[in-house]
Amino acid sequence: MTARPGSRGTFGELFRVPGVRAAFVLVLLAFGGFSLLLPVVPLAVVRGGGSELVAGATTGVFMTVTVCVQLLTPRFLRAVGYRWALAVGSSLLGVPSGLLALFDGPFAVLAISGVRGAGFGMMTVAGSALVAELAPPGMLGRASSLVGLAVGISEAVFLPVGLWLLDAFGLPTVAWSATAFGIVGLVAAARLPDVRPAPPETTDAGALGTRAAILLLVGPFLVMLAVSVPYGAAASFLSPALDQIVAGSGAVVAGVGLGLLGAGVIVGRTFAGMVSDRRGPGALVWPGLGVSALGMAGIAALLVAEANPWWFVLPSVVFGLGFGAVQNEALVGSFERMPRSRLGTASASWNISFDAGTGLGSIVMGGLAGFGYVVLFAVAAGLVLALGGPAAVGARRTRPPRDRVVSGADDTLSP
Repeated sequence: MTARPGSRGTFGELFRVPGVRAAFVLVLLAFGGFSLLLPVVPLAVVRGGGSELVAGATTGVFMTVTVCVQLLTPRFLRAVGYRWALAVGSSLLGVPSGLLALFDGPFAVLAISGVRGAGFGMMTVAGSALVAELAPPGMLGRASSLVGLAVGISEAVFLPVGLWLLDAFGLPTVAWSATAFGIVGLVAAARLPDVRPAPPETTDAGALGTRAAILLLVGPFLVMLAVSVPYGAAASFLSPALDQIVAGSGAVVAGVGLGLLGAGVIVGRTFAGMVSDRRGPGALVWPGLGVSALGMAGIAALLVAEANPWWFVLPSVVFGLGFGAVQNEALVGSFERMPRSRLGTASASWNISFDAGTGLGSIVMGGLAGFGYVVLFAVAAGLVLALGGPAAVGARRTRPPRDRVVSGADDTLSP
């Protein structure tokens, strides 16, 4: 990448770059379509008489296929380019959604979930990488925070909207709305410039094998995992934890808390993006981890005190601020380590660490719930520091030599 600390620019200037608006809309639509049906499909399965096993499997199949496709998307990007990859991803995520209104058998629902997961995996990797590809020099941090803004808006708006549409109008309305997202995504993809990943560099300094790429990305990957696992735990277990304090309070308070957590993520990512463009990537890794751990520890402390459930909103927001900062630092750090020909690889690594960590937080951390929710959230706080701390040392590694300033070259960057 060619980002340089100290360069200045505004979000308005970034939006004027050809293709950035369309890329932002595509990321918004990808996570909007994901969020719209994420809580709806399992609930509709149970309400339709299906088992909780099948209901849970719909999300499990979706995320499993998502991660598998994320691994393959960088190669697909090199073959067809960003425009076609995003068009195909938007079609796979959106168009089959309407079939949920027509077929309610378990195998049909699982098959549709799998196809949609493939589209989501393709769009998340291609969308993040395209925004980085289009970012002008010195604006990679802000460009990466745009991805977080799109994700945050989508989750804050469409998670509750999907459930409201289900109760007010039924599953067909939600399903066909998600299909409409896919169609709009095709229109947005058509407005993208014909951008393709740069060809692999042939110089000794630019050549980068698979093993070297993995070693360069492992630091940001583990840093992201250190906060995405606790996030998955909070998303899954904050509600039942609050129900133990005041019966029936969990759904309402946790819903508000998680919504404000998402708002904190937007603020954290935006601030981290601006700092990254001024000081270089990695400046907020340690503070972000510390704030994230403080948020998890705050939840554990309030559980010990059996505090009023509404107090839990505060540590949720605190965690969101740190979570957002670490998200952006990990994404920018991943992009900075890779040549332009491997931006898709960097995007895939970050997206997998996010999605896999969230899933592990629900499953692995759920095993600690038997020891009490205080233990669960205390361990989550410790995990942020125990895993994220050592990994942050690698995450702050300087950029590869190809992107450093060349002495005597009028402050330009090497190709």
